[in-house]
Amino acid sequence: MLATVSRWVREGPAATLVPTRFGVPLERLTVSRAYPRARTPLRWTLSEGRQAAVLFGGDLALHGWDPADAPHRVFAALGELSGSADALFLNLETQLTAIETPAGTIGSSLRADPSAIGVLSCLGVKGVTCANNHSLDFGPEGLSESARRVESAGIAVSGILGPGSDGTAVVDVRGIRMGLLGYTDDWRVTEDQPAAARPAAHDPAAVRTGITAMRTRADVVVVQLHWGYEWSMYPMRSQRDLARSYVEAGAHLVVCHHAHVPMGVETWQGGAIAHGLGNLSFGRSKPGGHPFRNASFVLRAGISSTGVTDLEVIPVASDAEGRPAPASGRQAEVITDAVRYLSGRLDRGKYLAQVETSLIFRQGCGVLADLVRRVVAGDHRGARERVRFLEPPRQRILTARLREAGGVLGAVGELLEALRDGRKDLASPAVVAELHSARRVAADHLARYPQKGRIP
Repeated sequence: MLATVSRWVREGPAATLVPTRFGVPLERLTVSRAYPRARTPLRWTLSEGRQAAVLFGGDLALHGWDPADAPHRVFAALGELSGSADALFLNLETQLTAIETPAGTIGSSLRADPSAIGVLSCLGVKGVTCANNHSLDFGPEGLSESARRVESAGIAVSGILGPGSDGTAVVDVRGIRMGLLGYTDDWRVTEDQPAAARPAAHDPAAVRTGITAMRTRADVVVVQLHWGYEWSMYPMRSQRDLARSYVEAGAHLVVCHHAHVPMGVETWQGGAIAHGLGNLSFGRSKPGGHPFRNASFVLRAGISSTGVTDLEVIPVASDAEGRPAPASGRQAEVITDAVRYLSGRLDRGKYLAQVETSLIFRQGCGVLADLVRRVVAGDHRGARERVRFLEPPRQRILTARLREAGGVLGAVGELLEALRDGRKDLASPAVVAELHSARRVAADHLARYPQKGRIP
C-alpha cells in the first residue's frame, strides 16, 4: 500500500505539484519504508543437479581507481564473495588503455590505467562482456588494446567484433561449457572503420542466430545485454519481451545491465532472466543521487550440463569511497526486498509499457535540449557529435517511437531523424529556428510528465 501511494505521488497527475527538492527525500523514504519485509533470501529453483556455481555482476567501472592503490585493499570483500563460487562474470565498463585522448566530447569517457587489470585478477573474473556504451570512448584502438590486455590475463572477452573476434566466448567451468554472448544497443559513434574493433550491436535477429549457433558449442548459453536507459528500476516492456524471447530461442540465462540500478529477476520457460544487475562498482558515491546507485546485487546461478538449476540474489553495496562488499543488516534487507518487489511486478505489462513511453519521450526531449544548447553555444563539433549519437539501435528506436507518437513529439522525432540522415543541415537558419521551437515543446513535456519507474 505504501509503495502504491508513493508511486501515485511521484508519478501520477499530482506529481508536478511536488517541489523538486522533495523528490530525492521522498524516494529515500519510500525505499526505507514501503516494500514488504520478508527478511529471507531471494532464491529460485529451476531444476536439480547443480554441478557448479557462477556469479554475475553488473557494471564494473575502474576509471576512479588509483593505480597506486592495492586492488586487494579496495576489492577484498568482493573478492571473498567471488571466491565462494567457481567463476565470476561481469560487464567491464572501462577501457584499460594507454590512450588518453577521448574519441569524443559528449558524456563521460571511462578509461583506467592498464594496471587495473590487477583488479580483475584480484576478483577472480573468468569472463567479461565489453559490449557497452563506453566501448568506443577511446576509439577502436582503445577497445582493441583493452580487450587484448584482458585476454592476456586469461580472462575471456565477449561482445567485441573485429579482426579475429566474432563476439563470442566459451569458458570451461568445472567441465561445463559456458557460451557467452554480449550485445549493446548504444555506443560512442566514431569514424567508420568497418574492419576495426567494435561492440556487437543488439539486433534481435542477430541475437537469436547467435544463440542457435552457440547451442552447438556450449552446454549453457548466456546472453548479456547492455541496453535501455539509466535510472529506471523497471525494464521497458519491449525489452522484457525480447529477453523472454531469447530464452525461448535457446538461451539458458539472460543477464542485463546499463541502468546502474537493480531490476527484477524472473524464471521463464526453463531459463532465467536478470533484467538489471545495477552497479557492481562505479566509483565514489555522489550525494543526492539515485538511492540505489551504489546498492545492487550479484546473481549466483547454479548450473549443470543442461542449464541453470537455481538462482540467488546476493545484495552488494559500495561505501562512500566506492569500495564494494556484500551488504549486511538492514541495507541487505532493503536491497533484497526491493528486488523481490520488482520481480513480482514483471508481469504488469501495462505499467511496463507506461515506463517505456515515459523513458523514450523524456530521453528524446533531453537529446533535443542538449542539441539546441550546443548549437546556441556555438559548439559545432559537439552538435555534430550529438547527431552522430542518433545512429545506434537505441536512438533509432527512440526517434521512430517519437515519430509514431505524432503531434508535437512526432515533429521532434522527424526533426532528429532528418538531421541524422543528412536531410537537414544544422547550419541552416531555418533548421536552427525549428530546433528552438522544438526545444520549447521538449521543455514543456519534461516539466509536465515525470519519469515512471525510477524506483519501485
